[in-house]
Amino acid sequence: MCSQYEALVSALKSLALPMAENEWYPRPECESYGIVALDFEAGEINGDDTKLDTAYEGSVDLFSHAKDGAGWVLLITGALETYCDGCWSLNSHVYERETGLFHWEWTFEVI
Repeated sequence: MCSQYEALVSALKSLALPMAENEWYPRPECESYGIVALDFEAGEINGDDTKLDTAYEGSVDLFSHAKDGAGWVLLITGALETYCDGCWSLNSHVYERETGLFHWEWTFEVI
C-alpha cells in the first residue's frame, strides 16, 4: 500500500468525521460523513527495464445535510493539499434530491 495514501487516510480519520475506507457507508444517522478509496493504478514510473514506482488514483467523498459541508470541505481540502502534493481536484459538487444530501467528490493521485 502507498505510504502517501496511508498518511492521507490517517489524517482524514483524525478529523472526527465518520469516515469509511474503500467501502460504502450505509448512510449513518449523522450530519456529515465521508468515504475515501484508492480506486486504481493510474500509471507507473519505469527505469532500467523495471517498474520503479506506481501512481494510484483515489477519491474522497463527503456527504452532508449542510449546504456548506458543515466545515468539513476546508478540512478535507487541507488534508489533500498536505498529503497529495497538489495532485488533487474537486471533481463534483451536487445536491442529491433522493437522499437530501450535498455530495462533494475529490479525486487525487499519490505515489
